[in-house]
Amino acid sequence: MSATYTTPMFMTSLAKLSKENKVSNKEMKAKKAAKTQRAKDIQRQNKIAAQMDKELTKLEKVAAKEEAKQAKIQAKEEAKQAKIQAKEQAKQAKIQAKEQAKQAKIQAKEEAKQAKIEAKEEAKQAKIQAKEEAKQAKIEAKEEAKQAKIQAKEETKTEAKQAKTNKKTAAKLTKQTKTEERTDIIRTICENLGHTNNATLEVTA
Repeated sequence: MSATYTTPMFMTSLAKLSKENKVSNKEMKAKKAAKTQRAKDIQRQNKIAAQMDKELTKLEKVAAKEEAKQAKIQAKEEAKQAKIQAKEQAKQAKIQAKEQAKQAKIQAKEEAKQAKIEAKEEAKQAKIQAKEEAKQAKIEAKEEAKQAKIQAKEETKTEAKQAKTNKKTAAKLTKQTKTEERTDIIRTICENLGHTNNATLEVTA
């Protein structure tokens, strides 16, 4: 009895696919050569890149040196300009200070002039006021003198009236005194006469 073996369908498909994708020796050599060439190209590119990097570093150093040089020159120029500017500013400040001093002097002179005018005006006003006050004082003094004169006249009049009254009183008193004295004399005489009469009568008896 003979056995019959049947190849599965997927195996047939794989075999067919393997046959289709089978690479020939020529293609293998070409791929290998291409790979080698790529490696050489990459090596050459790396070498070129290293050279370029070296050259770039050199250029960067030169550029940095040049930049430092330019910065130094610029700093020197800026310092020079700053010095010139400072000198100019100092000059301008000096001119300005001189102008301000001049203006201050003019202003001080003007203020002194105004003060002198004001002082003169004040002195004039003070003189006018003093004159007015003196005039007023003179009027007041005249009025006071007038009032004093009136008062003195009134006082003199009062004193004269009082003196007259006093004189009249004194005269009255004198008259009264004289009358009293006369009465006393008469009384004394009468008394003396009375005593004499009494003595005569006694002798006669």
